[in-house]
Amino acid sequence: MDWNAWHGKYDVADSWMERRLRTVQSQTRAALDDAPAGPLKVISLCAGDGRGLLHVLSDHPRRHEVRARLVELDARNTAAASETARLAKLDQVEVVTGDASLIDQYRDMTPADLVLVCGVFGNITDSDIEPFRVRYKAA
Repeated sequence: MDWNAWHGKYDVADSWMERRLRTVQSQTRAALDDAPAGPLKVISLCAGDGRGLLHVLSDHPRRHEVRARLVELDARNTAAASETARLAKLDQVEVVTGDASLIDQYRDMTPADLVLVCGVFGNITDSDIEPFRVRYKAA
């Protein structure tokens, strides 16, 4: 699987992937909005290019309160995520190229206030994810 190319499906207007991304971003924004005042820790597993979190943080009022770690195996995706974070001046965002299934990746980030596990769905077969696609058609 070419995980970098896989993210291009997010750019297809009104596709289930674009709707999925909108849903993830909406839920991420709501979680940040509703979190108690003060510093927040956010973890993203199988983070891809980070757009589920980084595009929300880039203009969120709590952006400087969030310390985040994005873990992704594909180096092209982590390079893109790192560049997005740099351009948005998200200095407390760390992007790690590594296996998101290894608990050591999150050692100093727990307990976390928000954990994004939605990227894991990219590692599940189409037949396994089909019930979730129906959900995003309504979103």
